[in-house]
Amino acid sequence: MKNYRIFGSFVTKSPLSHISEAISTVSYLVQEPILQPDGQIEEVFCYNGNAWRGQLRDLAAQYLLEKLNIQVSLDAFHLLFSGGKIGGDQSIDIAQARMMRKTVPMIALFGGGVGNQILPGKMKVGSSYPVCLEAIPALAEDKHMDALKVSYRALTMEKSFTRMDDSKKPDSIEYVSPIDAPQLENDGKSKKKDEVSTQMRMTSELIIPGVELAHEIDLVQVSEVELGALVSAMHRFAQIPYIGGQSNRGHGRVSYQAKIVDSETGEVHDLIKVSSTGLPKLSGIAQQAKDSYDAHLQAQYDAYLERKESEIRNLLGAPECGSLF
Repeated sequence: MKNYRIFGSFVTKSPLSHISEAISTVSYLVQEPILQPDGQIEEVFCYNGNAWRGQLRDLAAQYLLEKLNIQVSLDAFHLLFSGGKIGGDQSIDIAQARMMRKTVPMIALFGGGVGNQILPGKMKVGSSYPVCLEAIPALAEDKHMDALKVSYRALTMEKSFTRMDDSKKPDSIEYVSPIDAPQLENDGKSKKKDEVSTQMRMTSELIIPGVELAHEIDLVQVSEVELGALVSAMHRFAQIPYIGGQSNRGHGRVSYQAKIVDSETGEVHDLIKVSSTGLPKLSGIAQQAKDSYDAHLQAQYDAYLERKESEIRNLLGAPECGSLF
């Protein structure tokens, strides 16, 4: 078991949306106050650690279930993807909770709630801040020199979108039923005040492309297999490297890289590099951890095939006659 600190950074390859609030048709970025060295307070964009943690959790759960090729109960689904829920009858005792953490490494890593029992996770995910002057107090020291080069005020933009009313296009009217065609002819001429418009203009505040967002992740007393569960999620992230919202508009495409530091020895290794194009690159330590995790999952799957009853199937509540292949 080891303690690690991971230093990760995204670089935006397209505008990034991460909404805090919307006023009318305008949405604004999440921002947090940061105390400056001169005593002033500046609002700076923050990509919440909870958002990145939640995305990693979903990816780890997908990887787990696809590797095991099983379907699980609804409660187990919520435990894996959302962290479960608190309340109701105690459904797992301490001994079984320990067994679950040992058998399902991603539960040990991310934690979860079962019945009225909380299984604490071993991963602490920090928020991502732009590498800029105003964010220096929240950034790791090796980012300070780069942060001095740009002010946060230069890193945002506003972009407007229009949702068109396709019924106004002459070449689209032929697809409308003849029964409703007269309604199109009168549309706009006698529109009521309270009638919902099918055409709308929306404005979003966005982070511009090319911005580096830095964060830290602490791993507390994790095994190589548990580290592998995290690497598996990051590796899967490389397939669709988007963060934030509005990805349907192309927003949030990023590259990502991370290094890992042994908190006891100070030894530093690259962990993973995710390009917005091409395959991810795993370091030796990352590949070894992922291989150990894959071997753990393979052992669980093989145990089911041999005994027709695997520990992980029972713990996750997979139905007895559920689909396995």
